[in-house]
Amino acid sequence: MLFIAGPRQCGKTSLARKFLEQKKCSRLYFNWDVERVRRWYRNDPDFIIKEASRHEMKKPYLVIDEIHKITRWKDILKSIFDEHGHLVNIIVTGSARLDLFRRSGDSLVGRYTMANLFPFSLREWGGNIDKMPVSWLHEDKDWQNPAYAVHEKLFNSTRIPEDIAEAYFTFGPFPAPLLSGSIQRSRKWHRDYISLLIREDLRDLSGIRELDRISHLVELLPSRVGSPLSLRKLALDLEANHTTIKNWLQALQRLYLVWPLRPYAGKLQRTIRKEPKWYFLDWTYAASEAGRFENMVATALYRFTVSLNDRGWPEVKLFYLRTYDKKEIDFILVFDNKPILAVEAKLNAEKIPSQMLRLRDIYGENFPVIQVVSQPGILLRKKEGQYIVGYDRLMIIL
Repeated sequence: MLFIAGPRQCGKTSLARKFLEQKKCSRLYFNWDVERVRRWYRNDPDFIIKEASRHEMKKPYLVIDEIHKITRWKDILKSIFDEHGHLVNIIVTGSARLDLFRRSGDSLVGRYTMANLFPFSLREWGGNIDKMPVSWLHEDKDWQNPAYAVHEKLFNSTRIPEDIAEAYFTFGPFPAPLLSGSIQRSRKWHRDYISLLIREDLRDLSGIRELDRISHLVELLPSRVGSPLSLRKLALDLEANHTTIKNWLQALQRLYLVWPLRPYAGKLQRTIRKEPKWYFLDWTYAASEAGRFENMVATALYRFTVSLNDRGWPEVKLFYLRTYDKKEIDFILVFDNKPILAVEAKLNAEKIPSQMLRLRDIYGENFPVIQVVSQPGILLRKKEGQYIVGYDRLMIIL
């Protein structure tokens, strides 16, 4: 089975229905949010397979959507797959991290592969541009010399028009506000989105009932974007214990609202192993312009690393680094326990931070460093392997 998980309203249903339409299997879409589908299953647990058997295709495709909201969803899928998997191609979609939920029922290990569907990337938002480059580290040759690959992709990529890039920064990555092009509609959509996520999805999927305090937690997070998040201070603010706050954050992560960036704990000396930072998947929730910009770059790097893993490429991990002398590098990509790229996000900058240059001295000429700024179109090579680029230039190669 193929599991496709992603945040609410990112386009999973549209993608699934479009795929079924192309395969001429449009009737084989079953959404467990619909009471009629749940009633069909209660009356006849084999109704899905019976519908598929009427299809002319030898091994038709079917989509089961939002089934993870049912208590025994793993048992149901295991039964369908074990008894009928040779007759159908099964795609399961859901608005939560299907691989992270631990509910009662038999294990599905070995029966599925997992993929994450995120809202638009800047590459996708500008996807009507001719000759869109293949993203960095998505070709075998890129892994042999990451620094050379970064240089080639940066200087050979097609520029995205500034209005497209600026709209992406302003409205965020989700289709509805981005396509609306309206600040007012965007604000209302983002407010409603948080409310629906907490009042419906979080309640249904996690069983958490302290929704008012979780709403308060979500209200506290925007001003803390880009800084290590102290669970102790949050616990005092919310009058809850450390473990409870951690569980609430993990529940919000499962729903793709936020995600953690952990400190790098490699072999570098004088580094602080502090608390993780937490970013929103949609940067428009961050409190300040600088916070939104850093969050946008962080999200682009995060989804890039998740995409590499989903596609079966070597695993690249994302960290931040902070030293005892309070020097920090916003983002470090690590492959095989060795840093391969450092990225700093600042609204305006004219030079590469010294801490990034010191890190380049440690790891050598095959370790590029990139200072990302908020002005689209900028592309400067200060020295070999040292770049100052607009966010559109970086994000187009991810």
